Amino acid sequence: MRARLPVCVASLSLIVLAGCFGTREVNLTVTCDDFGNQPSIEQSAEAPVGATVTISLCSNQTTGYAWDETIDISDPAVARVANRTYEPPGLASPPVVGAAGSEVVTIDAVASGTTTIAMSYSQPWEGGEKGAWTYTLTLTVK
Repeated sequence: MRARLPVCVASLSLIVLAGCFGTREVNLTVTCDDFGNQPSIEQSAEAPVGATVTISLCSNQTTGYAWDETIDISDPAVARVANRTYEPPGLASPPVVGAAGSEVVTIDAVASGTTTIAMSYSQPWEGGEKGAWTYTLTLTVK
């Protein structure tokens, strides 16, 4: 019985330590159906300092709408945009003309605090519709 005690304590310590580190990635997705049901989406998330937050938003470049170039971050000391890309629709067989892809924004959680990240889906030309869809994330970094 004594020989097993240290093994059990060591195993328990690893489980506790693994739980302390938390997840280093947060993935959020909003589909076209979600925006169709509610054109203004608000979400909240928590992440540890050093985590990556990936936001994937429906985007269809064939409609004339696009996510605005500017991403508003209320407190850039808490989080910053690390990357932003457009992912075209998956390869369907046969290909679906006009299918939606995704605007993927990667955010780095750089310091403790709370910040708001806001984006707007608009027609980018003068006189085009602005804010057809909006996305707001309240991010708490711990």
